[in-house]
Amino acid sequence: MAASLTIAWKEFRSFLNSPLAYIFLILFVLILTIQFFVTGVQLGEFSGRTFWNAGQADLEVFFSLVPIAFVILVPALSMKLWPDELKSGTIELLMTYPLRSWQVVMGKYFAGLYLIAIALLLTLMTPLVVSDYGALDWGPVWGAYLASLLMGAAFLAMGLFFGALFREQVTAFIVTIIICFVLVVVGGGLLSRVNLPDALRGVMDAVSFTSRFNYLGRGVVPLADVLFFVLFAGTFLVLNVTVIECRKGK
Repeated sequence: MAASLTIAWKEFRSFLNSPLAYIFLILFVLILTIQFFVTGVQLGEFSGRTFWNAGQADLEVFFSLVPIAFVILVPALSMKLWPDELKSGTIELLMTYPLRSWQVVMGKYFAGLYLIAIALLLTLMTPLVVSDYGALDWGPVWGAYLASLLMGAAFLAMGLFFGALFREQVTAFIVTIIICFVLVVVGGGLLSRVNLPDALRGVMDAVSFTSRFNYLGRGVVPLADVLFFVLFAGTFLVLNVTVIECRKGK
């Protein structure tokens, strides 16, 4: 694990030396914060009640934007972790070091996870500001942050896998963003009004990231939902190691 953390720190510093990390952080915070306050103003124009005057703080709209932001930004983040090395051939050089494939994979994964965690921490300003205008129940807030971290970790693991599978960054990005979009839409609000058989709707809810994200955001942490995200991420990390091992064997 020490080797993985060393690689993670190296990759993280590489992020900080490139504009990608700052673009990721700025866009994530702006998408959530600005859209949240704009939506609050728009709702107030219709109902006359917002978190400024309702006496009760509500961050449901704020956290509902997290999956949308992750669908776009996490694939962009993950596509940079492998393809550059695959195209330049430095992956072969990296694998000549006395490192196991899983150590390299986990190092890159942790580097991306660091950035996602920092992005989420930067958004804490919004709950703190909103809490000044009304009573804020922090249980659902922390549950939603846990759900956000788990969803980001799952998307990152999948993006890392496709980044190792495809040599072209654009291909890895497109494939990852499409699958992330499907996982968010399936069982989400866009399909809630579609007339579907109960059995099919049950399957869609079972694989839906949005449904599980919303459950965790209620402040109660169902173990099944946590395990779903952990196993999803773990599966793609194992697949990533398998791809790297196959490349080493060539």
